[in-house]
Amino acid sequence: MFDFDGTLGMVRAGWMPLMLDMMMETLAELGPDPAALRDEAEEYVARLTGQDTYFQMAAFADHVRRLGGAARSGEEYKAEFMGRLEGWRQERLEGLRSGSIAPDELMIPGSGAILEALTASGVGVYLASGSNHDDIVMESRLLGIHDYFISIHGSAPGQPSKRELLQQLVDSGIPPEEILTFGDGRTEIEETARIGGVAVGVASDEPDCATVDPKKRRWLIDAGAHYIIPNYLEPDLMELVGGSL
Repeated sequence: MFDFDGTLGMVRAGWMPLMLDMMMETLAELGPDPAALRDEAEEYVARLTGQDTYFQMAAFADHVRRLGGAARSGEEYKAEFMGRLEGWRQERLEGLRSGSIAPDELMIPGSGAILEALTASGVGVYLASGSNHDDIVMESRLLGIHDYFISIHGSAPGQPSKRELLQQLVDSGIPPEEILTFGDGRTEIEETARIGGVAVGVASDEPDCATVDPKKRRWLIDAGAHYIIPNYLEPDLMELVGGSL
């Protein structure tokens, strides 16, 4: 199972600094130490990465209230953030459609190759994301990776969460130890470790994605990651896959 944003696709690359900048417009006025407030916000944003953005915004609202501020609802904060992110996203999507941006420029290095290798070897591959379902389906098509997946699941009524999808796979008869998850968020890593699967943390130093980001590495190891990679160009990666299945 693969997460999407930050794990395969980079259409939303840079979303975390953008989110934290938005939060600091409110938080900086509520405490004497803006750097400490940003660090605190970064921790819960990272902890909730992989779930619907609403949960990060709800945590932000709680943070504002704890500091004595007048918080808006999680839904309102989510709408504001998504509006800010949408401008970046649309520019990148238009580049993909026009051909001015190559798909590989908006994917973690080696994404296409690992998906091709997995499907060629007969491994069933699933995509699960906390982003909007229709957006993920469309973006995976533009990136040329849609057809590698048995199924794609984003945030939408009737779509399983990552936890539910993993449980469905176990219930279908797949031994937990044969489930391998790649993700850059705590959610998919924690849920995979919980069922006894193998979790690979993708801790890329965006936007270059050439080395491991130390903060992401710590977050993902704390979540239960068994391995950490910066991208899919690691020479021993298919050995790891073969040994896990």
